[in-house]
Amino acid sequence: MHPTQTTPPAPPTGLTGTVADHGARAGLDDLAPLVAFAADRCGLGPVGEWRVITTGFEDCNIAADTRSGPVVVKAFARGRGSIAARTTGILHRAIAHGVHHPALRADAHGRTLLRYRGTSIIVMDRAPGADYYTLRRPPTRDELARIVGQAALLHTVDARPTHVHDPWALTNLVPLAERMQPHLDAEQRVLVAAAIHAGADIDRGALPHALIHGDLTKGNVLTAPDGWITVLDFAVAHWAPRIQDLAVIAANLTHSNPRPLPERVTAIADLYADTAGLTDAERVALDAYAHAAAAMEFLGALAEQRLHGATTDETDYLISLGLAGLRDTAETT
Repeated sequence: MHPTQTTPPAPPTGLTGTVADHGARAGLDDLAPLVAFAADRCGLGPVGEWRVITTGFEDCNIAADTRSGPVVVKAFARGRGSIAARTTGILHRAIAHGVHHPALRADAHGRTLLRYRGTSIIVMDRAPGADYYTLRRPPTRDELARIVGQAALLHTVDARPTHVHDPWALTNLVPLAERMQPHLDAEQRVLVAAAIHAGADIDRGALPHALIHGDLTKGNVLTAPDGWITVLDFAVAHWAPRIQDLAVIAANLTHSNPRPLPERVTAIADLYADTAGLTDAERVALDAYAHAAAAMEFLGALAEQRLHGATTDETDYLISLGLAGLRDTAETT
């Protein structure tokens, strides 16, 4: 018997998406058998209600209630089997190092990476708390300090995973800007050009590198009422300048803070410096990195909308978020 799907309500975030769209990512018309398979293989007992988590652009995440407790089944999009194996390996290293990620569930043979009809899946505990889309606010200072602390801890993990293509990576800013030129108005062209110019002379190779998360955004960080922070989705974690994580935190995670982006960058830099130290070169480069991160949020979401038909509340929100960061920076320079 297949578990019962709840009628997917609009997520508490207010962001939109459809079960069909997310199921298609995993190459499946019906997600119920996948949920039942995951529960059976991991010995979770009967499954009650489940729902698709409709944020995100690539994989399919399913929240399910089981006899063994609430879990999330992550089904990687077809063709991302190598990404699934890579991600699982990174998660094991990060969790063992103390990074706050939900525990992975294993099958009877100790395997945490499973396969269902050609789809790679992992099953993890569902962490307590809510993401910052749901909370509709930026992190408090105490929460931000804990988030920055988690980033600093991750940066000490001894791992250099194989390269993975991330269309939202800051290194793709110039080619994406060129591709999106026909879709930009006059103001947007000026703002994006300024972000490109800001980072043109940075010697990235001279910056301290580490294993970074790469996507510390509102949807990938949970905070619980007791202050516990959980970091999710390590699919694009890679070896890069560690300030890249700080730039994404500034541009995305702290958006809607009344302080403009450059002031948020300074606050985050100070928090990180207190935890892990920050070189003079990193402080200088971080402003440009955050500027680029705002541009990538804007351009990445605009590309999803205009080129890939992702006409969702999430794309609209990220377009406005990126533009806000670009305008903040233009007004303070």
